[in-house]
Amino acid sequence: MTTDQKLTPAQSESPLTSDDVRKGINITAGGHRREQRRRRCLLNLLLVAATIMCINAAVTTLLISWRTPTVVSFDMKKTLDQFTEQASAQSLDEAQAKALTERFMTSLNAELQDWQLRHDALILVTPAVVSGAGDITGEIQTGVAHRMAAGGGN
Repeated sequence: MTTDQKLTPAQSESPLTSDDVRKGINITAGGHRREQRRRRCLLNLLLVAATIMCINAAVTTLLISWRTPTVVSFDMKKTLDQFTEQASAQSLDEAQAKALTERFMTSLNAELQDWQLRHDALILVTPAVVSGAGDITGEIQTGVAHRMAAGGGN
């Protein structure tokens, strides 16, 4: 450039000297380094995001499996039929039969609730279960029998 020409801000002189040009340094070298830094930053950001997503997935899976209740089945019909059969074998008047039935139902409900709380389980009646659930009918019947023998429903 000659001293006659006036430079505008858009035409500012290059910081390169003639020695820089002889050595082979070009103007785009700074832009190339900037692009490399940007790529490295984006790669690190992507790795951090992927790591956070993996940790989130692991924690979510753990929480879901930890909080999922066990599904079990209980044969209510069989239990009620067995109680009805045993109650009819006794010679009870209507008031006694009503009191015994109320005691039985209270004991049954209390036993089911206690079992559910102790085992963190979802109890379904047998007709609602197709397969894969454990049957707790025997355990519940035994618990109800102990409650009834103790003389109360609680």
